[in-house]
Amino acid sequence: MQWQYKTILVEFQKDGILGEKYIDEDETEAVLNEEGRSGWELVTATLVPEGMMLFCKRELQPGQPQHADEPEEIEAAEAIDEPDGSGLGSIRIF
Repeated sequence: MQWQYKTILVEFQKDGILGEKYIDEDETEAVLNEEGRSGWELVTATLVPEGMMLFCKRELQPGQPQHADEPEEIEAAEAIDEPDGSGLGSIRIF
């Protein structure tokens, strides 16, 4: 079995201008559920200075490159704004 991997950066958000940093649990859960429906499985997560890095894997799909030296299309993700419209946080998928 061969695997492909994806990293997802969940950026910290702030409560007000000088508020505490936090990870939006609802936003993170929504992204993980969406990725799970596409076959991605969360392997591990770790804190980084910008927020939390999620590492996911799924079985290599037909037509996907099998070797690291073959180019692979990179998905772009739009920033997900806060419900209040502040736009302080985003999730980036690499």
